[in-house]
Amino acid sequence: MLGAAALIAAALVLLARVPDRLAAAGWPTRCPLEALVLWQSLGLAAGLLSLELALTVALAPYGATQVGAARALLDGGERPTWWSLVAGAVGLLLLGRLLQVLLDSVVRTLRARRRHRQLVDLLATRNPLVRGASVLEHDLPVAYCLPGLRPRVVVSQGALLTLSGPELEAVLAHEQAHVDQRHDLVVLPFAALRATLPASRAVCTASQEVALLVEMLADDRAARSHDRTVLARALYKVGSGRPPQGSLAAADRGVLLRAERLLDPPPPLPASARALVLAAAAGTAALPLLGLVVPLL
Repeated sequence: MLGAAALIAAALVLLARVPDRLAAAGWPTRCPLEALVLWQSLGLAAGLLSLELALTVALAPYGATQVGAARALLDGGERPTWWSLVAGAVGLLLLGRLLQVLLDSVVRTLRARRRHRQLVDLLATRNPLVRGASVLEHDLPVAYCLPGLRPRVVVSQGALLTLSGPELEAVLAHEQAHVDQRHDLVVLPFAALRATLPASRAVCTASQEVALLVEMLADDRAARSHDRTVLARALYKVGSGRPPQGSLAAADRGVLLRAERLLDPPPPLPASARALVLAAAAGTAALPLLGLVVPLL
């Protein structure tokens, strides 16, 4: 049960303290990739901690360690208690629920993208001045991408009228960065958790911060080949658009923060500090092992 206590303590810290502290920190804007890895490790650890806790409680009556308890059960030397059976059932239900949520979210998102891709192919036009993008007749300035095996970069007629040539090229580079780096796969698990646990502050914070970080990564990619001031100005101009479900768009939460970051780039985080963040991510992902390690100490 010491392992279970350690798992509960780790889960409470991860859910009650870390998300707010990390969201309020200033350093993630200096290394969004490493910060994104840390958020992913937090999400992975939270899910695995829940499963490991149920497994640890289920095996607790049968041995000092999980390995010993599992051997005792397999040898038939111990009869399962009712509460260990309940804990095991809870773990299986939790695993099934997590897999169901992820699968449902994937299916729902893929269907929405397919429907919208079909509409884009049917209604959009090609503009020789906007290579590689589909143009929709819409007054609002909107730019977004539909990721997947057959991605689409979409801009509205309102965006063409609102953005200058260099601004449009910068926005298109931003959307192409989303497509090339498959940011949709990064956002999807957090969006699924948020849809399942909308009342969870930690989950909502994580989902918002991950969405913001992938936008910063796309900004950085676009800024390699386009003027930062031009890109920042374009973000303001397309900030009023509402992209469809399943898409990734330059117009989202944090436009002001991202524009300020482009206009006044923060100094990159030193290599030693980035290595420390990655080490923290690895340590966080390893927290579920407490159920195995603590009983051995």
